[in-house]
Formats: sequence, C-alpha cells, structure tokens
Amino acid sequence: MGIQLDWEIENERTRNTHSGEDPEGRARRGQAFRRLLIVLLAMTALAGCVVWLISWRINEAENQVRSNLVITVENEVAALRIGDRAAFTSIQRSDSQGWLDNQQLIYDAYQALKTSANVVLSGRVLNSEIDGPRGRVQVEEIIDGVQYIRTWFYFLYEDGWRHVPADYTFWGSANERSVDNLTIRYFAVDTPFADVLAATLPGWLAQGCALVTCSAVPTLTIEVVPDDGIEADWASEDSNRIRLSSPFIGPARTDALFASGQQLRVGGLLAERLVETTNPVQPFAFADARYLRQALISFMVERFTGIETNAFSIETLAGTYGDQAVTTLLATLTADSSAQALAAAAGVTSIEQLNIDWRDYLTWRLALEQEVIAARDEANYLALYDTADAGVRDLALARYGIGTSGEIWVITEASQETDASGSIILRASASVRAANGAERVESVLFRLADGVWRRAS
Repeated sequence: MGIQLDWEIENERTRNTHSGEDPEGRARRGQAFRRLLIVLLAMTALAGCVVWLISWRINEAENQVRSNLVITVENEVAALRIGDRAAFTSIQRSDSQGWLDNQQLIYDAYQALKTSANVVLSGRVLNSEIDGPRGRVQVEEIIDGVQYIRTWFYFLYEDGWRHVPADYTFWGSANERSVDNLTIRYFAVDTPFADVLAATLPGWLAQGCALVTCSAVPTLTIEVVPDDGIEADWASEDSNRIRLSSPFIGPARTDALFASGQQLRVGGLLAERLVETTNPVQPFAFADARYLRQALISFMVERFTGIETNAFSIETLAGTYGDQAVTTLLATLTADSSAQALAAAAGVTSIEQLNIDWRDYLTWRLALEQEVIAARDEANYLALYDTADAGVRDLALARYGIGTSGEIWVITEASQETDASGSIILRASASVRAANGAERVESVLFRLADGVWRRAS
C-alpha cells in the first residue's frame, strides 16, 4: 500500500460524497429542465406564428386594397377604351363641379383621339402608391407607338376607390442629389426626370463654359415641383435656383421626359447666365449689340439641345472661323456694337468679307423697324435705311408715316452680290404674314453702307 497525502484523502472524500447522490433525483431534475425547454420553445413558436399571422393578415388587407385600386383604374380605362361615359363618370368624384366638367372634356378628347390616332389604352398600372385613403397611380397609354404615362389620384370612400383631383402634397418623399456644380431637388415621383436632368445639365454647363471661357463654372440648383402653373425660370428668392415643372403633372412621354420646349427654356436660362457672367454689358435698345447678344444665347442653346434656334449668323461664324470667333465676339461685345463686330471676331476687315448666313440678322432688322416705328423714334428708324439714296429715304419716311403694319417678316434667303454701281448688296426673299393671317413673299434689298447692312428697298 502506498502512502496517501492529505489532499488526496480530501479529494477522495469529495468524490464519495457526490457519488452518493440519488440517481432518480438527478433524472427528475433533467426531465424538468427538458420540459421547461420544450415549453419555452413552444411558446416562442406560438408567438412567432401569431406575429406571422398578423403580418400576413395586414399584408393581405393591404394587397386587397391595392388590388381594388388597380381594378378601379382598369375599369376606368376600359370605359375610355369602349366609350362608356356612364361607367367613366361613376368613377369620378369631387366637390368641384369644374373639375368634374373637365373630366368630361377629357373623356370627349379621348374619344376624338381614337378616331385620328392609333391609341392603345391598356390600363396597365406602372406604379402605385397608397397612403391611408389616398392613392396615386401611373397608368400607361400608347399613342401612335409612343408610350406616355398619366399620373392619376384616387381616394378610398365607403363605396370604393374614386378618381379625384390631383393632390400634389402626395408626390413622394423629398430628395436631393449633386452632380458637379449642379444640385437637383425633386420628389420621388420625379426620380426618372431627375435622372435625365443629372445626365444632361452638367454637360451643358461644361460645354457653355468652354465656349465663353468662364472663370468658374456657376454653382446652380434645379428644383422640380409638381406645379403646372409655372414656366422654367429663376426663383424670385434665389438667383441661383431654377424652378421647373414636373413632366408627370400631364401626360409624360417616357422617351422624352425633358421635353423640347422645356429644354429650350432651361438651356436659354443657362446660356443667358453664362453670357452675363462672362460679359455683363447691357446693349442699347436699338443697337445691333442687342441682336448679337441674343444670337449668342440662341447659338449656345442650339449647341446644348441640338434643337434648331435659327441662330444662322453665329452658327456659320463658328462653322467657318471656329469657336474662338464666338468666344472673341462675346468678350469684345459693347453696348453699341454693330454687325461689324462679327467681322472683327472672324479676323476680317469688313462685313463684305464675311462668309456667314445673314438671314436671322436681316429678320431682326425688319422686326426692329416695327419696334422703332411704334416708339416714334424717327432718327433710329432712318438709321436702318440707306438714306444716302433719296428714293430709299422717301420710301422709308412714307412707311414711318403709315405706322406699324402688324406684319411679320422672315428672311428665307439672302445672297451677297455687287450691283451695277459697284455697291455690295444682299438680295433677300422674305415670307410675310399679315395681321389677318394671309401670307405672301416679298423681295428685300440691303446695301452695305458705312460698314453695316442698311435697307435699300
């Protein structure tokens, strides 16, 4: 036998004590623990089932409400498609009789459109949003192969969803994004439009600044609002913010959310800002500088949008002498600049050496005649004519005496020639529209006198 140390004896006593525990008691304690665990698991599973059932029921209810809204829209479009005025009218509801009357006009417009165009009224709901009893949907329609989106509003009454007047407070969450020097603010409905603006406008600013050599690209904000009563313009309270209307307040063409008219307007605002920033000169009322400044703006808008703005003189100046000529013209423009500034910008000594298209300039001069006559400013009126020719002077004074004609003259052709006396002339053809709408064609002659084109017929 070995010798046991004290600590070994103590450990053996402890083992003997535990080994004496009742096995049945230990088993009962294990069973109780397992039962408690099973109960807890069961209660957790039951609670999960209850939560799932409640969530499922809520989702089912919401889906049913949404489904009813879609069905209502489909029924309304079906009424338009088949020409059922009574069914269409039953879905419209408002306290405004004016709005209800307008809905009837819309119904009539659809029926008329179906006779003149290929109209597909599918009733397909592209987007829907529900906020309590309010509903907003975007519905597809296809006209002559082009997809449009109509945004309509509905309200859930006791007897179901009904088409109601537009509620522009229900236009989605407010959003903002920044691209280069441009910040765009918009609501959720206008997200696709904001995408187009973000992809388009920074390029316009960069392109314009390259043309006019900005010292710095302007930092501007574009704010899209659901308001059909505004035209794109600078906000009265913020000279660096342009407000423009959402395309979705009317039928929005999905392939042209940034419509051409709105492009021209916004492009004009940006071009005007760049011109003002580069050369803030304010032209005299009847000076060619006024035409030149506006022609520069129109040319920039055409560059931005690709839409013809009839800025023929500046367009051909850039095409013949390069963009640097346009940059020089703007930089050297003064309040009393004449058309001779075009020659200087091109690097030639005289207007007669310029190889440009004068049609828009001559059109402007003819319109200016009427403006000066209306102002009863005989001196500036006669300055538009080659009064060194007595016959031309007499003709001019006779026209001045008659007063404004209300006619609109547009030069459609102009060619430079030398007449029998050796004078440089522009022989032009004009389309003339009288105040009563009648149209005719007239020949107009301009002669180079004192370095500028003056009317000689």
